[in-house]
Formats: sequence, C-alpha cells, structure tokens
Amino acid sequence: MVQKEDQGFWASLMEAFSSLKLTIALLLILAGASIVGTMIPQNVSVEEYLKFYSHSTYQILKILGLLDMYHAGWFVFLLVLLGLNLAACSGKRFRGTWKFFTHPVERPSEGEWSALPFKKIFSAPGQPADSLPSYRDSLSRVFHSPKILEEPQTRILFAEKGKLSRLGVYFIHLSILVILTGGLLGSLYGYHGEMSLTEGEETDRVILQDQGERQLLGFRVRLDQFSVSFYSSGAPKEFKSTLTLLKGDQEILTQPIRVNHPLKYQGISFYQASYGVADLKKAILAVRDRDSGREEVISARLGEPTAIPGNTGHFMLSRFEPNFQGMGPALRVFFPEPGRAHESFWILQNHPEVEKSRPGRYQLSIKEIQPRYFSGLQVTQDPGVWVVWAGCFLMIAGFYITFLMVHRRVWVRFSLEGAGTKVEVAGDSHRDRIAFAREWERIVQSLENISPSAKNG
Repeated sequence: MVQKEDQGFWASLMEAFSSLKLTIALLLILAGASIVGTMIPQNVSVEEYLKFYSHSTYQILKILGLLDMYHAGWFVFLLVLLGLNLAACSGKRFRGTWKFFTHPVERPSEGEWSALPFKKIFSAPGQPADSLPSYRDSLSRVFHSPKILEEPQTRILFAEKGKLSRLGVYFIHLSILVILTGGLLGSLYGYHGEMSLTEGEETDRVILQDQGERQLLGFRVRLDQFSVSFYSSGAPKEFKSTLTLLKGDQEILTQPIRVNHPLKYQGISFYQASYGVADLKKAILAVRDRDSGREEVISARLGEPTAIPGNTGHFMLSRFEPNFQGMGPALRVFFPEPGRAHESFWILQNHPEVEKSRPGRYQLSIKEIQPRYFSGLQVTQDPGVWVVWAGCFLMIAGFYITFLMVHRRVWVRFSLEGAGTKVEVAGDSHRDRIAFAREWERIVQSLENISPSAKNG
C-alpha cells in the first residue's frame, strides 16, 4: 500500500513538473524579471544607485536581489525549476519516441494501411518477385533506397527519410538545459572585475565589481603603453592599451586591446573599458609679461609650484581636462599673483584668445601637453561560456532538424492478383503534407513508367 502511495506521489510530481502551464508561467516570470534587470542598473557602486534612488529604496532593491538579479538565489531557483520542467517534459514524451525508433511501423496493418493519406494501385504482369527489382531501383532514384520485407503472401518495399526529425524537439530542450547549465556555471564560478593601470604599472589582482574584494589572477598584467586619438573637436576617437602578461620574470603574451577587441588568456578576458588622466608627463607653457612684453617658455608639472622666470612669484597647475566643455585640452591654473586676489582659471590650448582677455600682469598659453593616462580595464572570467556556445549550436541543430527535416515514408506492396501482380503504393508525411504531395507526384510518375496501368487507391 505504501509502495503504491509512493508511486502515486512520484507520478503526480512528474505530472506537475511536466506541465506546459508551468513552462509558460516560468518563461513569463523570467521574461518579466529580465525586463526589470534592464531597467535597474546591475552591479554598480552604491554612490551610483543613490543618485537615482533614495536610501530606503536602495535597501529594498538590495534585499529583493534586484541589484544583482542574475546572481540572486530566486533567479537561479527559477532557472533550475525551468530546467527540471524541460527535463520532465522531454522524459514524458521520449518514451513514445523511443518506441517509435525501437519498434518502427514497417509492416502496417490493414487498418493502418487504409488510414495512410497517399495511395496508388498499379498492375504488373508476372510474379511479385519479377516486378520487385524494377520498383526498388525506381524508388531508390526518386525517393530513398528501400528495404525488402518478405511476408507469406506479399512482398513489401519500405523506404523512409528524415527519421531524425522526430528528435528535433529533444535537441532544442537539451540545448536550453545546456545553456542554463553554462549560465549557472558562469554565475557560480565566474567573476566580473576591473583594474586601473598607468604606463609601466603592473598588478596580479582584480577588484570584483559586486563585492569590492580582490581576486588573484595567477599572473601579472603590465600596461606597456596607452594611446588615445582625438577628433578635431577634442572628443576621443580611439583609445587602446598594450598589455603584457607575466609569470615570474617570463613574459607570456603581449597584445594591444581596444574597445570590443579584448585580450583572452586561460579563460580570462581583458576589455578596454575606460581611461582617464593620472597626471601630466609634461606641460610646456609660454608665460608672457604684459608690462615688458618678454615671453619665457617653461616646463610645469601637475600639482607642483612653478616659479615665474625673473620674478619671485609662482603658479600651480591643479587640473587637466582633455576636452574641456568640448573646446579641447585645458589646464586649470592657480595663480597667487602679488598685489591681486588669488586667481584660479582655465587656459585652453586651442583657444588662446580666452586667456588674452583675462586681466593681470602675466598671460599664459599652452605650447605642448603630454598627459599620463590610466587605462581602465574590465576583467571577466566565465567558465560556462563554452558550455553556452555548445548549447547554442545544439539549438541551431534542433531548429534545423525540427523545421527543415520531415519524416516521410513510402511503402510498395506486391501481391498476386489473378495471373499478374497487384502493386499498391502508399505514403505518409508526419507534417508539411503539401510539400510531400509534390514529391508523391514524382514518385508516382516514376513508378507509372514501370506499370502504365494505374488507379487511385
């Protein structure tokens, strides 16, 4: 009794998991969650979130797992539930499909024969064994090579093609399960992080975006060179970093990376994400004394006082902007000029006329700027990416098998009829019967050349 109850429980559980309603509900929930995930920024800093949400709203979103939704426990649970649902659906249907392959209908009963939608009857002289080779050769040319089935009173030619199309849906289900597995592997064992390097600097750690912890790489990354080119407006055109990977004193790999052209090594990808100015290598300025008309060219560094030639005063460069308000490179100058209030102003490399209008004894202009940039890199490791790709290929194969392959069968049955042979031809297609009807016409026409006398079945 207990055993029957257990069997009933498991049968009910299997029935519940294989429900199409559950599949639709899960897909709708996941689709809705994905929409929410595109509306709410994922895995950004607390400061970024507080720009858009109040502190209480931020806390609620964090508790609900909507700030890192694709790693949240409830989202992973939904994916696992969908995987179990697909597996249950496939298992429930596969028993019938397995029977179809292990016990194919090659010798249809009279009832099954009568139910076949395409039929034709021919008459041939002589014994069935005399006509069979000609029909076999003709069917091989226009359809597929048949097998010969012998029965006490009849002979049957049976040919089929596209039998694998019955497995298309299982390929699709399997591909989804593989993709879900790859996604879970990436979620559980992968990471997303970032690093910032200046030229000549190296590191062996990545700062994880969602945790702020440091992840060891197992090798060092060095920024050999960073370069950026600009449009005439001063907006950045392209920026790239040349990276070298090192283990001990050995250089493993050197490769330039640009946006959408990452460096990949041992499953870890380095993407060019951002850049900024760390400091200035060199700034060459012209300082003109308006009183004497004398001009001196001097070198200055960011954040360090620079003496004015022939004067006890000084100025200091406090900030550099590569594209200040769309007007190109600019330097912010702190100038404690004697006899005047301390000034802080911008000088523009492409617009020296702005500085000419500023009052004061000294006029500054930019001759040359050599900024020292830092390169912002995004670092990702996703051990499930190749599993996802395998799932995608399986899905493509599944769609091809399901929609471009059709299982079609043709029977030719020979039986004695008086002094001659009765030839009955029948065919079936499990779908797309309109296309099979055209193929059926070619089959019938070919067989009519053997036995001109024919009538509909």
